[in-house]
Amino acid sequence: MGIFWACATPRAHPVVEHIPLVGDGELSRLYGVAETLLHTTADAYEMSTQGRIVTEKLDETGYDVRCLPLAVERLSLDPPRVHWSGPEVILKGGDRHGPSAADDPRFTLLPEHLCIGLVHSGGRVTGAVVRDLTTGTERTLVADTYVVAGGSVLTPQLLWASGIRPDALGRYLCEQTMATCQVALSDDLARRLDDGPATVEPNLWIPVAEGRPWHAQLHRGIFGYAAVPAGVDRRTVTDLVWFSTCDVRRENAVTFSARVTDPYGLPQPTFHFGPSAADRARADDMLTDMTKAATALGKFLPGAEPRFLEAGFALHITGTTRMGADKRDSVIDPHGKVWGLDNLYLGGGGVIPAGVACNTTLTSMALAVRAAEAITAAT
Repeated sequence: MGIFWACATPRAHPVVEHIPLVGDGELSRLYGVAETLLHTTADAYEMSTQGRIVTEKLDETGYDVRCLPLAVERLSLDPPRVHWSGPEVILKGGDRHGPSAADDPRFTLLPEHLCIGLVHSGGRVTGAVVRDLTTGTERTLVADTYVVAGGSVLTPQLLWASGIRPDALGRYLCEQTMATCQVALSDDLARRLDDGPATVEPNLWIPVAEGRPWHAQLHRGIFGYAAVPAGVDRRTVTDLVWFSTCDVRRENAVTFSARVTDPYGLPQPTFHFGPSAADRARADDMLTDMTKAATALGKFLPGAEPRFLEAGFALHITGTTRMGADKRDSVIDPHGKVWGLDNLYLGGGGVIPAGVACNTTLTSMALAVRAAEAITAAT
């Protein structure tokens, strides 16, 4: 997240993307805490002329278009400047002008260090082995409580390398089917671009809904693959990106080699993933829906017609360290603690136990807040 993310922070749909084991009221509260930490807003791009034109046209077509919730602060309109949230904003409690937890003497950040193993015995973790990547020196850090939040692949990799191998580790992997296209606005719509500040790009979304299990975003130039050819007025181009849910299936998994290592000496991951028949049908319906929205707005840019992106492109992997009520099909309990270890907690998108279509950051943060509260209550 500190390296690349689009800062989109929508909440999961309470029915279609239901997060089990957390009551609706509690999840809403946790979402609120996460939104504060990320400085989530929904108005930083509401003045976009292109966004207003796209919204009005798609609303006429029957879509429910809204401003995309984003972890961002609008600094000025002319010139258009914003401050995107990253770890430094979270460490300041969501206020970039506030005091930072990083300034607390109890906080220590070890840059360019890699955790290569957890030492454990008697149902407790007793140390975390880290390697200084600049010198190769290794040392063991000792604490009362340990939290691993290395992402949906590196977290299960570290556990597997440490001999912590619950049966569900790496299994139940979900990843969204992702489709995209680019549209040049019709002449009628393009002529309306001079009605306001055209320098502010759109950031819109069409939320997941019952009967419509996919999440849609409309924006401009967020991703590198969405470049606009030279000579094209960027204001007239809209990028459409649709994400669909994935069925939760045990056989979809990331496994780790007992023989082959990655460049850092940790077990090499291998992905075993395929769509179900329902996933394929859902993806086809989603592409049809995206094409409907696109053609209402204008015409496709040559070479940017609707297409699916390769598996994994969404970077919204969930389930590999999933939360659950039974250790036979989950890695952590409903409060983030690894089954069988009293002082090891996990965070990140991998703990999300459901197939979701929306961006996963806010939900993973909400569950991390729940785990942090459990840790505080236990100490």
